Order: sequence, then C-alpha cells, then structure tokens
Amino acid sequence: MLRWCVVGLLALCAAVFLAVTLFVMRSSDTTIDEISGGFMEQMSAQIRLNFQSEVRLYRSKLESVLLSVECDGGATGAERRATCVDEAKQRGFRYVAILDGDETSVLMGPDLALDGRDDFVRDTLTGDDVVTVGISDAGETMIVLSRSLPRADGSDESGGNRVLVAGVPIAEAVEALSLDVSTTEVYTHIIRADGSFILNNSSSLHNDSYLELLRLNEGRPGIAYDITADRLKAIMDAGDCAFYVSNINGERYASYLAPLEGTNWFIVSVLPFRVLRDPIEALAWNLFAAGAVGCVLILVALAFVLTRYLRVLNAQMDALAEAREQADAASRAKSEFLSNMSHDIRTPMNAIVGMTRIARDESADEATVRRCLDTISTSSTHLLGLINDVLDMSRIESGRLEFVLEPARLTDIVRAAEGVIRPQADARGQDFKVELCGVACDAVLVDRTRLGQVLINLLSNAVKFTPVGGSVLLAVEQRSCMEGAGTGDETGQCGEGSRIGPGDLVRTRLIVRDTGIGMSEEFQSKVFGSFEREDRARVHQTEGTGLGMAIVKRIVDGMGGTIEVQSREGEGTCFTVTLDLAYAPEIGAQAADSGKISLDGMRVLLAEDNDINAEIACELLGGCGIDVAWVRDGREAVDAFSASESGFFAAVLMDIRMPVMGGLRCGSRHSRA
Repeated sequence: MLRWCVVGLLALCAAVFLAVTLFVMRSSDTTIDEISGGFMEQMSAQIRLNFQSEVRLYRSKLESVLLSVECDGGATGAERRATCVDEAKQRGFRYVAILDGDETSVLMGPDLALDGRDDFVRDTLTGDDVVTVGISDAGETMIVLSRSLPRADGSDESGGNRVLVAGVPIAEAVEALSLDVSTTEVYTHIIRADGSFILNNSSSLHNDSYLELLRLNEGRPGIAYDITADRLKAIMDAGDCAFYVSNINGERYASYLAPLEGTNWFIVSVLPFRVLRDPIEALAWNLFAAGAVGCVLILVALAFVLTRYLRVLNAQMDALAEAREQADAASRAKSEFLSNMSHDIRTPMNAIVGMTRIARDESADEATVRRCLDTISTSSTHLLGLINDVLDMSRIESGRLEFVLEPARLTDIVRAAEGVIRPQADARGQDFKVELCGVACDAVLVDRTRLGQVLINLLSNAVKFTPVGGSVLLAVEQRSCMEGAGTGDETGQCGEGSRIGPGDLVRTRLIVRDTGIGMSEEFQSKVFGSFEREDRARVHQTEGTGLGMAIVKRIVDGMGGTIEVQSREGEGTCFTVTLDLAYAPEIGAQAADSGKISLDGMRVLLAEDNDINAEIACELLGGCGIDVAWVRDGREAVDAFSASESGFFAAVLMDIRMPVMGGLRCGSRHSRA
C-alpha cells in the first residue's frame, strides 16, 4: 500500500510540474506584456533620478565656482575671470561663459549656440533652476547650467542681468547615466518638446526628429506602433508619460516616454522584448527540466526519509528503554537513599527517645539523668549533622552555594577544626597530630566556615574509618607563592627569600592522612559522588550518608582549588586539598579591635509559631542578658514592631514560614529598623 502511495505521489508531482511548465511557456508573451510596462516605468524613473542627481551635482559645483569668484573681491576683473576658469576646470567643466544681455563672453571652451537662450537667461534671473543644451560649430553638444551674477558696479544679484553659465559634454552625461547602449540593452534618447533629438542613442535612427521618424514609419510594411506621432505629441504637450509597443521587422520593442524635471526635455527608453523573453523562456525550460529531475529526487528523498524514519523510530525506542532503565535506577537510588537516611536518622532518634524516657523514669538519679542528657546531646549533634549534609547538598545541586571571603587566620581555622575532632580521636585512642609546615602567610582571604567544613568532613571520616590505636594527621603547607597584582607598603614572607604583598596569591596545601581501612581503586574513582559508600562490612558499620566527600568536592571546586586522593586498602588514605588564597595583612588590625560584646539589656522581637522552638530561643537569648518579646505569627510581629518606638528593638528574629504572614512577607511590608 505504501509503495502505491509513493508511486501515485510521484505521478501527481510530475503532472503538476509538467502543467506548470507548459503554462509558463505558453503564457510567456502575455507575461512579458504585463511586466514590461512596470519594468520600463521603474527603469525610466531610475534614469530620470540619476539625471536629476547628476544635474544637482554639477549645479553644486557651479555654486562653488561662483562662491570662489565672489570671495576674490579685491581682485581685478581679469583676475576674477582667471579664477573662475581655474575653479571651473578643477570641477570638470569644459565650457564657461558670461551672458550679459545679448552679449556672450566665452571664458573657456568653444562658442556654443544655446537652445532658447532668452528664456534660459530669463528663468535664471528669476531664480529658477534650469538646464539647456548648447551646440558648438563642430557639432559637439553640451549640457549647460547657469547662475545669475551681480552687476559689475557691485549692485546685488536681484538687480543684475548677467548670467554665469558652465557646460559639460553630453557624452559625459551619457556615461554617468549609464545610457551607453554598448553596456546595456536599453536604447535611451533625450528629445526636445518639438520631438528633435538632443541625444540619439541608436545608430539605426537616421533622422533629426523622433516624432518625424514615427510619422515616416506609420503604415510602412513590417513596422507597427500601437501609438501615433500625433497622440505622442499631445502627451508630451500635457507633460505626461506614455508606454507603447512597436514591432519592427519581427522584433518587438517596449518604449517609455517621460519628462525630465527642470527641463522641457523628454527621455525615451526603448527595450527589446527579447531581453525579458529570453530569461523567461529559459526559466520555463529550467522548470521543465526541474520537473523531470524533481520526480527522481522525490523518489530518492522519500526512500531516504522512510529509512531515516525507521532508524529514528528504533533509536527512540532504544532511548525510551534507556530512559526507563535510568528512571528505574534513579528510583532505586532514591529508595536506597531514603532507606539509608531512615536508618541513619532512626539511630540517633532512638537514642534521643530512649534516653529521654530513661531520664524521665530515673529523674531521681542525677548521674543517670546527666548520662542520658550527654547521650541526647551527642545524638542530637549527629542528627543535626545528617540534616545539614542533606541541606548543603541540596543547596549545592541547586546552584545556591555562596562563598563569603573575609580576612582570617589559617591557624585559627585549623585549631577550631582540631578542637572538634580531637575529642573524637581521643575517645578512640588514636594519635591525632596537627603540623603547620612553614605557614608564614597566615592571614588570608577565605570563607572560614566553608574551609572549616572541608577540614571537619575530611578529619571526621579519617577518625571514623581508622581503627582504635591508629593515627590521623592534619598538615598545612605553604611552599610557593603565585605573584598577583598586590600593591602597598605592607609585605609578608612566603617561602624562602620571597616577599608577598596584599592581594598576592599564596598556594596552600591541606593534607589529611590516616592509617585507616583505605579504599579500593574502583571506589577511589567515585568517592566524590553523591550518596556513594563502599560496599564493605566495616563501612556499613560506620554512620554516614555518603554526602560528606561530595560536599567537600563541591566546596573545593567553588573556591577554585583541587582535591586529590591516594589510598590503599588496609594501609590508609591521604587527601590533599590545594588552594590559592589571597594574602590579607589587614587582619591584624581587625583582630586587635575585636573584643567581647555585652548583650545585657538588648531587646529582641521573636516571631515563632512553634512553642518548643520559642521556649528554647527565649531561654538561650535570655541567658545572654537579652530581653525577648515573643509573638506567634508574622501579623503580630508587624503590629508589635509598628507600635514600638524607633530603635526600641535591636533585632527581629522570625521564621520564614508562619501562620497569617510569613517572614519574607513581613520583611517586604516593613523596612523600618
């Protein structure tokens, strides 16, 4: 069925192509008649526009000649005439003369007989822009332009009767207007209102008058015009345009007559019909050939499309199968992650719930209660760490991880991480060491929170996966400097014999090495992936979400650094973080200014809808000497803040999600603080 549909489509296409080709071939003459009039009108309009542009160009040149002569006011008459001739030559004029009444004073070029001299002079003196032609004794024709001149006694131009005229050979105009028949198929003539030729651009027309030529050809065998000479003369007298067709010895011609603005001349454009017919006939034959070739191409294209369609269909089916497998894998990964998270969260939650019950039952035993509270605190910290890891990873994946660079000391960050990890290492009987190897550029610009997070994640993993009695090492090295654009008088030392200024980059390496269980080579390639945990019994016995190393990797990448891992199973693991940190000498002054701040008597507005969270916040803030005003939703917070005096509350603490009005909406409604 499909094959017969393809054959039928090919036959239909071939029939359509053939019908269109035959129609175009049969109607080519009609098409030529329809489009030739518009074509000739547009072509004539373009020629007339070119003529006007050329006349304006020569007129502006004549204006500049006249201006040069007038500026030479202190010169004698002979000097001014010489100036006029020089200026005219430079601007391409071949004829210059002064008309004063009936007298003609030729300054340059041959003596010309001007068409309608008196009318030409009169129109010039009245301020009209007119053009005429002049013919020399040798038969050379020039286009002549004019400008009025003041009297010799110095009176103004309006009272004078002298005219400056300048001319250029009409051959130059023919070249400028592209009227030369040797470069185009169009024959263009310029005639006067009486029909006499100013420009005869056809060597086959042996007559002094275009209208007389039409009269002589009327009725002659082999020659036919669809307009008479008298009708054409009437159109010229009315200043209108005319399109007409002639047939001369079997050759058809399209003619268009139109007046030239600013003159009493007309331009006649003649175009052989073959100029239009030949391309149209060639197009018709090309269409015929295209029809034949098109049928073959369509068959090939249909075969190609059908084959391609089947391939794409198969590829889509494969892609759907692959997408289904990926979706299943993602679902399994999600289920596994939820299962792991549920297990990891349930462990500290069981401890919290169980120890809370024991503490309540054994409330009289102070030692038991204290032991339960310690266990609850430890489990809560672990649970909070799990939640923070998930939130950090979510923030990283959504592109909302931000870094706040501020002056900080590397040693302070390292000591803070040491303070968190050392109790864990001591509890497992591990040898935990910190080595600062030549940290001369201690003050740097860094996000201390994120860098501390990197160190704690690496060290906590090292402690967790190192057996009792093992060793964990944190080493900080600064071995080389990358010269930056730092300027200023303060400098520091970095490395042997080198100096560093503010803003220069310090290459810093943070090395965490342990003697733990190590990792297989296969797992090392994916240790920085999300939710990745090696499938080993020792690993499953250790708490964790598989997000810690992924978070470390994203933070290090965001800080423009690198992290490398070297490990062998049963021997230990070494992580090396390399960062280029900017030197910040101003931290010294900041550290000196820092001191303990008293919060006694400070008033804080707390908006919290959860009673337990509010009670905890009030207790913690009250323990610092802060006076807390508690409201339950955003509306109450806005009302309380609006009713207070300016500066009464030092801070407003509110939850983003609350009943009636959330924290974000409260912030947008009130900005008085």
